[in-house]
Amino acid sequence: MKFRFLCLSLFLVAQPIWAGGQNGTAGFQFLKTQMGARPAGQAGAFVAIAGDIHAIHYNPAGIAAIATRCASFTYLRHVLDFNSGYIAYVQPRSGPGTLGVSIAYMDYGSFEKREQYGEYLGEFVANTIAFNGAYAMEPLKNLYAGVGAKYIRSSIDSYASDAVALDGGLLYAIPSENITVAVSFANVGKVLSAFISVKDKLPAVLRIGGSKGLAHLPLVFSVNLYKYSDEDWHGALGGEFKLSENALLRLGYDQAGRDLKVDASGDRLAGLSLGFGMIWRTLSIDYAFSSLGEIGSLNRFTLTGSF
Repeated sequence: MKFRFLCLSLFLVAQPIWAGGQNGTAGFQFLKTQMGARPAGQAGAFVAIAGDIHAIHYNPAGIAAIATRCASFTYLRHVLDFNSGYIAYVQPRSGPGTLGVSIAYMDYGSFEKREQYGEYLGEFVANTIAFNGAYAMEPLKNLYAGVGAKYIRSSIDSYASDAVALDGGLLYAIPSENITVAVSFANVGKVLSAFISVKDKLPAVLRIGGSKGLAHLPLVFSVNLYKYSDEDWHGALGGEFKLSENALLRLGYDQAGRDLKVDASGDRLAGLSLGFGMIWRTLSIDYAFSSLGEIGSLNRFTLTGSF
């Protein structure tokens, strides 16, 4: 009963943020990028996965289930040769709960600067960075709660825009059934400064989902419903299959892939993802391929270590 009340309270506080909005009207679109190869291999259906360092991004409540210190680094090769990185660290037993911090970065490369008549004026760069801090606890048995705060800065040449935002989430586990259910929100905040005069809105997101470990098959299946403030509701499905003690296979599909279709032959793969993981002692090496259809594909590599 307490869990249902907490979920309802969280939803009522966050829900007005997601009313209305047109596709792509928010700024800081970088915040929609999936972080980590393991979640990306499952199409981002990760809100109800506990005990993984990337829960900092998807649902901060999930880091409360991490028992040992761990750190992670992800490299993402984006379309148009954009480069992105994600670094995270989690420290359990930080007071009554668990502390997590992360840095996400996107480098858009260099561009030619020209004046209105085409005269070459040199080059400029563009990038975005987000610093995130999260804290999670287990206030009741099998119930995890977490909050996070982030600072975001986006730069284009000599212009920049800054923002601050809050994240939060709840996760409830039913160990006897191998089931978890969760709800989270992210990017709810305020833009502090504009590139020139107009302040963009943040792409606030609400995620609801669950996961289930099958009894007679080494498979964890997960499902997410999510909505960004400037998009419609979408769904994502993911699965992680344990091939052996040291090898994992992941598959996923994100319904948002249908919005990427441009009536070309490559569209049939849009929204699909594939990944695998290898575990060696306390190290995990993960890779994920995500298809954007004819637009291109994303390749992520993650190295995670516990110590």
